[in-house]
Amino acid sequence: MDQTVFQHFQNHIQTTMAMGEGCAEKISNAAEKLTTALLAGQTIYSCGLEDSASLSQLLVNYLTSGYQIERPGFPAIDLQAIANNAKDDECFSRPLYIHGQSADILMLFSIGGNNPILKKAIDSAVEKGMLVILLSAADDNLLSEGLGHNDIEIPTAEYGRQFSTTAGFLTIQCLCTLIDNKIFGGD
Repeated sequence: MDQTVFQHFQNHIQTTMAMGEGCAEKISNAAEKLTTALLAGQTIYSCGLEDSASLSQLLVNYLTSGYQIERPGFPAIDLQAIANNAKDDECFSRPLYIHGQSADILMLFSIGGNNPILKKAIDSAVEKGMLVILLSAADDNLLSEGLGHNDIEIPTAEYGRQFSTTAGFLTIQCLCTLIDNKIFGGD
């Protein structure tokens, strides 16, 4: 039993290190784009389904309430809250189309499978001229193909579905640390 626990944590550490090495530049670039938008007074929209819905909520909580430092809240909206538990194909794209502005950002968390709800959210954001940051997983080729050339994809497919949620959690913490450091100072 102890060996299984040790092996689980060892795999997690190795995967975390590999993702840090492989995605550091994209995460840093995403943090820069998010920081620029927030300083300009733009809104960050976030969404995810199933396991990744909690990642969207966490990002919005950190942006609106603060992460590691006490600070004023930033404008961020979890689209799941607006969708009010609706699951039709346009439950995320509809509020983006109504409220989204051209310089806003959509942060999208996927657990894989080219979900049509997420695809329509990307399409709506691209149509509105919003920047899209996609944390993609396995079989998200249609989501990736829907991105514009300035959009950012942080891929987690090579780390396995088990790690997608953990990768999202670590990415959120890293993004929020970078944003706070850039705006309020720090390392």
